[in-house]
Amino acid sequence: MKLSIIIPTIGRPTLEKVLDGIEQCEKYEEIRPEVIVVFNTGSQDSNSGTLKFQSEVETDQCKIFRSSKRGAAAARNLGIDRSTGEIIIFLGDDTIPTREWLRQVYDFHAHHRAQKEVLLGKVSWIQELASDPFHQWLENHGQFDFETIAKKGPTWWHFYTSNISLKRSFIISERFSEEFSGWGFEDTEFGYRLAQKGMQMHYDPECEVLHDHRQTLEGFLEATKNARKNAAVFERLHPEIKILPRGLKLLALKMTIILAQLLPDSPQRKWWINWKKAWTEKE
Repeated sequence: MKLSIIIPTIGRPTLEKVLDGIEQCEKYEEIRPEVIVVFNTGSQDSNSGTLKFQSEVETDQCKIFRSSKRGAAAARNLGIDRSTGEIIIFLGDDTIPTREWLRQVYDFHAHHRAQKEVLLGKVSWIQELASDPFHQWLENHGQFDFETIAKKGPTWWHFYTSNISLKRSFIISERFSEEFSGWGFEDTEFGYRLAQKGMQMHYDPECEVLHDHRQTLEGFLEATKNARKNAAVFERLHPEIKILPRGLKLLALKMTIILAQLLPDSPQRKWWINWKKAWTEKE
């Protein structure tokens, strides 16, 4: 069973750690992964000169391409088009596989042969960030929602391309929408379309990658504002789904924010209030 690992990148230095992590994974003899790295040279944040990947390369083990279009969606689409594996795996250029990761992915798909079965793995922080309260808060609130996933199971809302795998045959006619810009909802929208096709998503916390990307409140709030714009794109593509708060829902959220400001001060409360303000306020 051949695995294709697709990594869109803007040239972050952490990419080298991700590739090293894949190389160091424990493997069965029958695991034959191909790694596809797609440099998003059209991104404003692109740093395509990073590392030693200066030109397109194609070998049996690693394929390196460039996408002149903006956005991770276009890079992932190019990766899908160039991949040859039966199993497609999406990783981030800052999510480093743990030693057991590749075997966990392989074992899942070896035992869950149905076309529509998808595996979502855990995204944890690297050790130096894992003990930081702000990053702990992000893991279960603004950036990910693993606390809820562990209790209730994943849904299309949790289609995190930082660590997810699925059958090529299931997405052969699907591609990520390139109408989104920046962070937020472009992978969620893809997951929603797959859910309409009967996707069955499973979650395995042992299938773990480590997120090496230090966050700040300011940067997170900017990303949230961008996600709000992308939520409007999602709603335009799927009018049956309402994401942005409106009417009574918006009023209730604003009242909750006001009441939260009256509670005893804490960093977590401050982060939540600022997060929700960024989500509700139009530019």
